[in-house]
Amino acid sequence: MSKKKLLWTVWAVVPALLAIWWFGPGQDLQARTRVASTVEQAMTAADGEDWKLAAELFGQAIGEAPANSPESNRWLRLRASHSEFMSGNTWNGISGMEEVLSEIKDTDPELARDARARIAAAQYFATWKLRLEGAKPEVWKPEAEKARQHFRLLAEDAEARGAKETEDLKKNVESVIWLERLDLAELQSLPLPGGC
Repeated sequence: MSKKKLLWTVWAVVPALLAIWWFGPGQDLQARTRVASTVEQAMTAADGEDWKLAAELFGQAIGEAPANSPESNRWLRLRASHSEFMSGNTWNGISGMEEVLSEIKDTDPELARDARARIAAAQYFATWKLRLEGAKPEVWKPEAEKARQHFRLLAEDAEARGAKETEDLKKNVESVIWLERLDLAELQSLPLPGGC
């Protein structure tokens, strides 16, 4: 075979190889690039406290993410649920975060700590709101108890690891107890905590 024929043969095969790659492994690369772009937009929205947009974008990223990466999917679901909570969809957001925590609490300690901290703060804020809305103690006390338990578990874990946030987490436990004991009239005179 002459060099000219060999070059034409190679030249003819290159587009076929590119097409095979593009519709095979290239699809995974494209999907990851789309997800990364969507997550970046979602993080920017969350940083700007545009929680509704952040929840939508994290949800979109979940739909775009490759199915063979459960760790990434859980991270995205946690962020989407947290954004949903922050956008005002309190109970769906908390429920979504609890679902992620139940899946990972024994397999991914770092993400589990993140999920637990977000849930604890969400339940603390939910307790505050429920009390301000005049909910009966049988409605808001279980939420306060859940927040207290999550903060307690976080504090115990931080202490066992020798983490610097141990004292702050212990203060969070005390804050929940303070919130439970605070007279409603006093609570109404206080500004809402950040994130509420």
